[in-house]
Amino acid sequence: MLGIALAALLQVPSPLAVVDDTIRPNVNALHYEIAIDLPDSGTEIHGRLALTYLVRRAGPVRLDFDTAFTVDSITEVLGLRRARPTRGTGWHRNPNGDVVLTPGVRTGDTVTATITYHGRPTDGLIIRNDVHGQRTAFADDWPNRARHWFPGIDHPSDKATAGFDITAPPGWEVVANGRLRGVDTLASGRTRWHWVESHRIPVYTMVIGAGHLAVTPMDTAGGVPVSVWTEPADSSFAVNGPFHRVDEIVRTFTRLFGPFPYEKLAHVESSTRFGGMENASAIFYDEKAYASGRMREATVAHETAHQWFGDAVTEYDWHHLWLSEGFATYFAAVFYQQIGEDSTFRTQLERAKRAYFASADTAHPVIDTTEHDLFRLLNRNNYQKGAWVLHMLRHEIGDSAFFGGLRDYYRIYRDSTALSSDLARVMSNRAGRPLGWFFRQWLLQPGFPRLRTSWAYVPAHHIVRITVREVQPAAWGVYRLTIPAEMLLADGTILHFEIHAAGRTTTVTRTGITAAPKSLTLDPQGDLLIQQEH
Repeated sequence: MLGIALAALLQVPSPLAVVDDTIRPNVNALHYEIAIDLPDSGTEIHGRLALTYLVRRAGPVRLDFDTAFTVDSITEVLGLRRARPTRGTGWHRNPNGDVVLTPGVRTGDTVTATITYHGRPTDGLIIRNDVHGQRTAFADDWPNRARHWFPGIDHPSDKATAGFDITAPPGWEVVANGRLRGVDTLASGRTRWHWVESHRIPVYTMVIGAGHLAVTPMDTAGGVPVSVWTEPADSSFAVNGPFHRVDEIVRTFTRLFGPFPYEKLAHVESSTRFGGMENASAIFYDEKAYASGRMREATVAHETAHQWFGDAVTEYDWHHLWLSEGFATYFAAVFYQQIGEDSTFRTQLERAKRAYFASADTAHPVIDTTEHDLFRLLNRNNYQKGAWVLHMLRHEIGDSAFFGGLRDYYRIYRDSTALSSDLARVMSNRAGRPLGWFFRQWLLQPGFPRLRTSWAYVPAHHIVRITVREVQPAAWGVYRLTIPAEMLLADGTILHFEIHAAGRTTTVTRTGITAAPKSLTLDPQGDLLIQQEH
């Protein structure tokens, strides 16, 4: 405790708290009000964004935006209740399309900037015919593609509430984050949909979806309205297939982590490029998987887990993506364990282990500050190894501390952001002992332990000396491990014990051994990310 306090006093940065220098801390986005007019034909949209932000440090405000759009006007007002024009309002655009606001404001001011624009999205908002030939419009923002249909601070460190006013062609259904506040029918026969998300969410999960969709209400999960939105032709498959236990998934995660974080949960067939995209309260799934019957419940569990971890508790920086993807990967498996399908849980963990071992990602740590291609962060480190870090933490501290710590972590950082150092601190507090060593070795070191064992039996003294050597590449470092072991003796006796390994070579002595050992198995239950070499 003294060391931790001293580090805090001296403001020594934790390697588990690394952040990228692209984060812009001069403003804090408070609310996005997004109005989009979807066309009856073609792809040109007309949009209006009213962004309310708090000035943390006076100076220019840069909003990410695509050159494909023409900015028609920008107005800014100061204050929330008594709005008035800002002093010395001005703006310009960078060559990459970003909008740079230069209002005459001071630290602590609250500003609402309203930007009207039009153009054809090149990405982010996909307007096209779907696999059934029906015209649809779906946002697909991850990781920083929201800038292709509305201006904003396109980084997970800056979360905000959001509202959506979406005007759509006649007969279309429109879904977005949050709660539906109403639908207006215009004189033209077009409809205007009003959705409001009252919780702060990351920009990459702010979405709209629209088309001739069938909406099927499901069982309410603990007061949370759940629905499935599909092409009419895919409705029966979805409801009776991968989504038939969506209420049970929500109830299971609510019991494990805490209350569901949003006003509703919509599962939506869409044009996302991913198998599933965890948009807050409105998960989008790949239409091709629907049409081919390849959609699986495990994907639904993964994306639903993201509602807690990734959406409600968001990684402050992309290099901590495992706090989102590792969590969703692991708890998609845990869902099956919690409902009594332990073999499915074990199968998914083993599949994740094999995928990680076979990948080139073993050459890099989970928190890889050298990687700046965000799509390359969708790798076996952040998914499969991240899941195994959680499983090994659970093995290290036990279920009570593990799930209690997760509930603490969710409660503290809900609707906010976190770094790996925050998780390490919360779990250490719950476990009652420092766990920084655990997180540092599994997140900052590449690879995993490769273990080679040998033993020497001394029958005259009834002892066996067991040696465990870590033989992984030197670049991977060494690991501190508590390894369950199982030894089979010649007389059929099976001994169970633990080996506490630290360093390249560890030797332990077992006494009272009256028969020669025949075999030694490390981690017989398969709870560690290790390889035993012979």
